Amino acid sequence: MFAPALLLTVCARPQQLSESQRQEVFQFVWEEVKRSHYDPALGGVDWDAVRTRYAPRVREAKTDDEFYRVLNQMLGELKQSHFGVIPPGAFVAQEAARTRLADGETGLTVQLVEGRPIVVRVRAGSPAARMGIPSGAEIVQIDDIDAAQLLARIRARQLPPVEERFEAYLAFRAFLSGRAGSEVRLRYRDLDDKEHLVTLTREAVRGARVQFGFLPEIRVQIESRILPGNIGYLAFNAFFPPVMRELPQRLREMANTDGLIIDLRENIGGIGLMAGGVMGYLVQRETPLGTMRLRDGTFGIVAYPQTPTYRKPVVVLVDEFTVSTAEILAAGLQEARRATIIGRPTPGKALPSKIVQLPYGGYLQCVLADYETARKRRIEGVGVIPDIEVELTRAMFRHTSDPVLQRAVAFLKSQ
Repeated sequence: MFAPALLLTVCARPQQLSESQRQEVFQFVWEEVKRSHYDPALGGVDWDAVRTRYAPRVREAKTDDEFYRVLNQMLGELKQSHFGVIPPGAFVAQEAARTRLADGETGLTVQLVEGRPIVVRVRAGSPAARMGIPSGAEIVQIDDIDAAQLLARIRARQLPPVEERFEAYLAFRAFLSGRAGSEVRLRYRDLDDKEHLVTLTREAVRGARVQFGFLPEIRVQIESRILPGNIGYLAFNAFFPPVMRELPQRLREMANTDGLIIDLRENIGGIGLMAGGVMGYLVQRETPLGTMRLRDGTFGIVAYPQTPTYRKPVVVLVDEFTVSTAEILAAGLQEARRATIIGRPTPGKALPSKIVQLPYGGYLQCVLADYETARKRRIEGVGVIPDIEVELTRAMFRHTSDPVLQRAVAFLKSQ
């Protein structure tokens, strides 16, 4: 299972498919969805009628880019996450970001706060931190891209609030990313509304390299430390094997803490069954997380107790980019009353999917199973609603660089 949140981008090779080749790709996508989807009725969508409606648009497409956009619009008729056609050579978050290679980063996390693009986290030691960019700063311009115009394009789609925040996060991260060693000019307003113009040199994305199926290489990042007040802190950005290899030792180092914060903000998901593996270190008895329903059967995700078992209070941090397997873990811990969820609602992109190669290049990501929690609750399209929701305001950053983390620490101290 994997979330559609990949930001690694490469420039697609020039290509021009013939009309017959386009028809072949179109038919492949249509048939694969019909064959693989867990629901033979496709949630009530008349897939035959969809094919009839989109066939003329495929023939009328003037370029390959337009052709692949039409295919994605067709998949959008299903109104589910984890569906998408990825053009040859391109893993993209936004069309305008296609020429950006995301092997370099600035250390900034930008999200919508009170409707504005605000820096909500600055990674310690990053290029942004060395230039003194503060949490709470408002992004005005990235190179020649005006932030207000970028937001206007996203808002023109009239998305639900959580989905709008999700797309804004993707867009700003895509434009801040680029080739390691390249420069990016950034104009921002500080908390006193004074404008600054800085040039950042992107640094190589850190973390263990993981190659998973047809996906581009992913850097798995794991961080742990003990916060003031004897609170353990654990963060990782994806559910892949390096996390499971390091998790036991990280938990041993925090065995004597008075509480644990697991930060799943900006976690892109990964291997679905790993939700049970991680939860196994937090429970003392076998605990169900939910059920996957495929076309030909079902199977459950279960947490089996693991050693070392962390027994103290646990808080999980989530936001609009906590997706896929990360949502499954957060929902499972919440339902089992093993953790308190703090932060902002997740986007509800939790369906298991697969990625297959398309004829003539490119890939198709499509859903192959449904998921419901142990209490028969679907989180697809709904997300995980925090027990303690922190609605960020810009003023909060005058007092702390991370208001959500501060709220979590205060909660655990109160326990």
